[in-house]
Amino acid sequence: MNKNLGLAAVLMAAVLPVSALAQTATMYVTGQFGNTSYDLDSGSNVDDEDNGYTMGIGVRMGPNVAIEGGYVDLGEVSGRSGTDSISAETTGAFAGLGLFIPLQPGFELTGRAGLIAWDTDATITVGGLKSTESDDGTDIYYGIGAAFQVSRELHLTVGFDRYDIDDTDVDMLSLGAKFYFAM
Repeated sequence: MNKNLGLAAVLMAAVLPVSALAQTATMYVTGQFGNTSYDLDSGSNVDDEDNGYTMGIGVRMGPNVAIEGGYVDLGEVSGRSGTDSISAETTGAFAGLGLFIPLQPGFELTGRAGLIAWDTDATITVGGLKSTESDDGTDIYYGIGAAFQVSRELHLTVGFDRYDIDDTDVDMLSLGAKFYFAM
């Protein structure tokens, strides 16, 4: 009898946090669109700004923390000197934590940080000869922002994110939305 009681207590201790999480967790889908800027040491013939976007999903584990992941397109950077040119586009998958600090009902500050597995594809033209190169890696990203609650399900967002891509900082200033639904 005591053995079964002990087993029941262990099972309850293991199940209670999971059931409590299921009652408080909410899932969201998110999308942002904005301006990207590559921090390059370059001349005047380099276009280091473009448009970019992110799409993702997250699970909010209570009022202040979420686990999130998704896809990011950081746009294209290009340069030209005479007939020679280079263009490169960076995309990636990200996973990390989201942090939320409610300031008043319907408005909160946000933060995020994690890892991005990125891929850069470049096209290089020199003397009329064209070649393509590819590089990839895993680096960090982090950002800050704010969210305004329009309805229970819809939040509008503004954010600034920095992606550390192989020692090059890529910044994104974006506007977006999150759509929440219960799990």
